[in-house]
Amino acid sequence: MRKNVAVIFGSKSVEHEISIITANQILNAIDRNKYNVIPVYINKDGDWYTGSVLEKIENFKNLNLIEKKAKKINQFKKKNSKLLLKTNFKTYEIDLCILATHGTYGEDGSLQGFCEMFDIPYTGSGILSSAIAMDKVLTKLILKENNIPVVDFKYITKQDWDSSYDKFIETCEKELGYPMYIKPARLGSSIGISKVYSKEEFITSAEVAFSFDNKILVERSIENAKELNCAVLGYKQPIVSEIEEIIKQKEFFDFKEKYINKGKKFSNHKIPAELDENIKQEIIKLAVKTFKSLDCYGNIRIDFLYKDKIYVNEVNTIPGAMAFYLWQASGITFTHLIDNLINIAEKVYKDKKKKIYSIDTNILSIKVTK
Repeated sequence: MRKNVAVIFGSKSVEHEISIITANQILNAIDRNKYNVIPVYINKDGDWYTGSVLEKIENFKNLNLIEKKAKKINQFKKKNSKLLLKTNFKTYEIDLCILATHGTYGEDGSLQGFCEMFDIPYTGSGILSSAIAMDKVLTKLILKENNIPVVDFKYITKQDWDSSYDKFIETCEKELGYPMYIKPARLGSSIGISKVYSKEEFITSAEVAFSFDNKILVERSIENAKELNCAVLGYKQPIVSEIEEIIKQKEFFDFKEKYINKGKKFSNHKIPAELDENIKQEIIKLAVKTFKSLDCYGNIRIDFLYKDKIYVNEVNTIPGAMAFYLWQASGITFTHLIDNLINIAEKVYKDKKKKIYSIDTNILSIKVTK
């Protein structure tokens, strides 16, 4: 019997449209001889929809129109190990969720928590791993604790910035030096990122970053470093994809270079990267160590910088397009990648079911004497 698989995408995130692209690629690649596929779209207000209209990406040119044509999900129920999604017209029984959301309310542990509460298997890392990897500051602190090299950094909350920004900038100037990168702590797709060369630019860019998050990360710039990335797939015995080198045409890729200049992102890369074998093996070693240090499973992409030494830069627990291009270069098709993600999700779920989550204490029946 074919499993009913929901592909969940969209959500309340500045990466909303990127999630739509990822989901569309999954919907086109998934093996429909193995799975009954139910697209589930979360709009920017957090409302859930389903329906065949969600299958075609061209329908998303008008988001208001898509909501009129799709069926709104108005009730969620748990039935054994199935998630029931109810509309006014039909009830969908879901066996497993493929999470194709990016950024807040999807990649940050929120949607993972939803699946855990409804006791449904889902692809990707768990609640805590997702939340940590979404936070660039927490990620770097944990990696550093595990002796994984990261670029020198500082961070500050909006509250502390408002009361002592001069002192913070002075510390960054002294310990990091210009140029520096300023980033919102919990965003992806290069949104809100700036490279700064002066105190004036620092202040302006920090305010931009704070418009997206209440915590910012400041990193020392490794000038003329190679930008590399790879994917890691698995659960207990992860494997590493081919390594990609980003061929830089600018200082860094912002949101426009990555996504709006249609297709050009994929012309700015080299797979496999031309690296000495010892460097390649070190990246593979660090990728697996990062995967395990953050307690990840499923499919993640790790971004590296390389100049004299290798630095782990960022971790994406739901990478754009599921990083399928890295796996294709490694001999794994997108369809096979999706099969792997589903198999891993089922193994993780099966292991969780073996754990004890409650004990019979009957403590409330104990009579209290005064």
